[in-house]
Parts: sequence; C-alpha cells; structure tokens
Amino acid sequence: VQQGTTDHKQWYQRRVRGKTMVDMIHMKIARLFVLLVFVSLSTLPIACAQRERFNIVDFGAVGDGKTINTIPIQKAIYAASQVSGGGDVFIPSGGVFVTGQVRLLSHVHIWVDTNAELYASDQPQQYQCISSITTDSGPCDYPVIYAENATNIALKGYGSINGGANDPPNHLVLSYNATTNFITPVEFNFTGCAGYSCRPKLVVFKNCNKIEFKDLTLKNSPMWTNDLVQSNDILIENVTVVGDRNWPNNDGFDIIDSNNVIIKDSLISTGDDCIAIIAHSSLPCSNITVINTQLYSTSAAIKLSSFDKNSTGDVYNLLFNNITILNTNRGICIDPRWGTGNIYNATFSNLQIQTQYFSDPWWGSSEPIYITSMSMDDQHPWTGAVYDINFVNITAVSENGVVLYAQDKPLQNILFENVDVTIWQYTEYSRSTRDYRP
Repeated sequence: VQQGTTDHKQWYQRRVRGKTMVDMIHMKIARLFVLLVFVSLSTLPIACAQRERFNIVDFGAVGDGKTINTIPIQKAIYAASQVSGGGDVFIPSGGVFVTGQVRLLSHVHIWVDTNAELYASDQPQQYQCISSITTDSGPCDYPVIYAENATNIALKGYGSINGGANDPPNHLVLSYNATTNFITPVEFNFTGCAGYSCRPKLVVFKNCNKIEFKDLTLKNSPMWTNDLVQSNDILIENVTVVGDRNWPNNDGFDIIDSNNVIIKDSLISTGDDCIAIIAHSSLPCSNITVINTQLYSTSAAIKLSSFDKNSTGDVYNLLFNNITILNTNRGICIDPRWGTGNIYNATFSNLQIQTQYFSDPWWGSSEPIYITSMSMDDQHPWTGAVYDINFVNITAVSENGVVLYAQDKPLQNILFENVDVTIWQYTEYSRSTRDYRP
C-alpha cells in the first residue's frame, strides 16, 4: 500500500482494475494476431493462371553495368500492363542493369532474378520531380521506381535493387568524418529540390492499393529507401533492406498516411530509421503489424510520429511482436513534433533490444524506449496526444534508460509489464542522457 494510504478497499480496487487492464492487453494482442492472419490472406495475391513474363532484354536492355536502360524497362512495364490481369517485368540473372526513373503501372510486378541487379543511375537528368506531401523535405521526390494511383503492384525476386550510395566505395560521397563516422552525401542538381530531398529515393508508391514486396534486397539508397504514401493493403515479406550505417536519411520503410500494412520475416539495417510510421496529412495511419523482424539502426529502429503542418490524421492500431533490435541508437521512438495528430493503441510485445551511444550527429542517446510529448519549436507546434501504449515482455540492454517526457500534453495510459532493462556503458562515446531531437 502506498505510504499514507489507509483505505485498503480503495487500494484493492485499484489493483483489481490494474490486473483487469493487463488482461485486456493480452486479449488485445490475441485479437491483433487474428487480424494479422485475416489481413495477410486478404493482401496476398489470389492464385491464378501463370502470369505472362516480359524480359527487359527483349526490349533492348543491356546488363553491362554502364548502359542506361530506363527506356527499355519502361517499355516492358507498359507491355506488361496491357495484358489481361497484368504481367511480370523480368530482370534476368547475371546482369547489372542501370536505370533512371521508371513508373510502375497497375497489375505489373517487377521480378528481379537471382544474381540480377537494378542499379540507380547517378545522372540527374534521368529523374523528374514527383510531387511530395512531406513538406519538411521539400516539394519534390525523385524516385528510381515510383507508382501513383496504381493497384496490384509488386517488387519481387531474389536479386537486388541498388541505389548506389557508397557502392562502389565513395560513390555519391561528398565527404566522410572519421571521428564521427558520418558521411555527407552528394546532393544532386535536381530542378526544384530543397535541402536533403536533392537525392533520389529508391521507391515511392503514392495513392496505391495492394502492394507487395517479397524476397527482394533493396540497398544503398541515397535517400529514403521505400516511401509508401497514402496507400493501403501492403505486404512486406522476407525482404532485406541494407543501407550504409554512416549515411543519413536512408530510412528502411517510411509508412506515411497508409493503412493495413504487414511487415514480416524481414531484416532492415540502415543509418537512419528502420521503420518510420508518420502522419503527414489529414488521413489516418492505422492497422499496421510488424512481426518476426530484425532491425539495426544508427538512429531509431521503430519511429512513430506526427510531423507536418498538415498532420491532423491519427496513428493507431499498431502491433509489433517478436522483434530483435541490435546495435541501434534508439530502440522504440514515439516522438510527435508537428501538427495535431494523435498516437494511440500501440502494443510492443516480445522484443529483444540492444541500444548504444553513437556520435553526436546522430539523433538519440541510446534509449531502448523513448516517448516524448512536445512541439518541435514555436514555428512547428504539436497539439495532439499520446495514449494507450503497451510494452509487454521486453528485455533491453542499453547505455541509457527508458525516457518518458511530456512538455505540452501528459502521456496517458502507458503500460509496462515484464520489462527488464540492464544499463551499462560499453562504447567509447560520452553523451548526454537526454537528447530531445526527434
């Protein structure tokens, strides 16, 4: 009984309510797993007759690592879109096919075969401005692969799509600071770009439905690797995303104002956030499940945020289960900073977390769990709320502790059950225990 409390009946009632809340959380996790199975089945393509294959070589593509194949690949995509039910654009084994920006059309799947690679061109004229809703990073995106208002699209296969960031070594690198282990990238001379948006993103899908990523490796993106904007019914399965750990802004998956998303059985290793789920408009970002996945980041492994002047949509109904987070700066990061969107009804269960200090250019301070409620600054206010966040069966080893900080609005209904945090310093960095950069 708390000191000074003499009413044992009130204490007992509070304890019963607490146990009831925990039981409700366990029931919620079970229901979310049922939802996961249902959404998985509804998201997977329906088995049908074998799809027609369109080999890009037949359209004039040359896999010599030099020839730019933008036009042949776009011709293959168009041809595949014209057959009933769509077709597969086939990237054959053994070749490195350089490409500029291509647009994926409805019912077209790109299949990158084993030992095949699509490699992003470093020529600025190969990219056009695609209007962006993320006003914090400029008015334009310059993706290698993009789709807009498309249905039933996919990136599959056992090959890779390579953005070329520091591959080969020093490619697209302006400078490297050996003291801080921080790369300053080359910014492209794109028309209309601003700030760090002057680099190509690897994939941008906007206003699309029924998206699938399967078995593929996506690597070395100069900017965000996969940007999924205002899209629905997304399955990401057995995918590897790898970016240089010293390269800024190369997030693994940015899920923006999108719904019904599953990430499973995957590995993501990046310099910036592995998975960022962010409200950027009036649309919600909801029903997102991440399971059986390994995450490594010099920033945050998992980030939930509201960050845009137009962010009025909520982020909610999220499940993260059976996830391993290693060699990472921040483990779980919930940090709305701009707009009015709320973040609620998120459950993190059965997680193994190991976080550590990195050099000062990287935001974060080795927090295994970091939840803040505050505005970015006077020009970027946030007035939403964070509530109903659950942490169940979490084991963490870290150089810092759990941070809960409310500046503008109190955090509400944050549950910790069976959470074990071991703190000890094992890197050479000396850092503040508080870093409120998002």
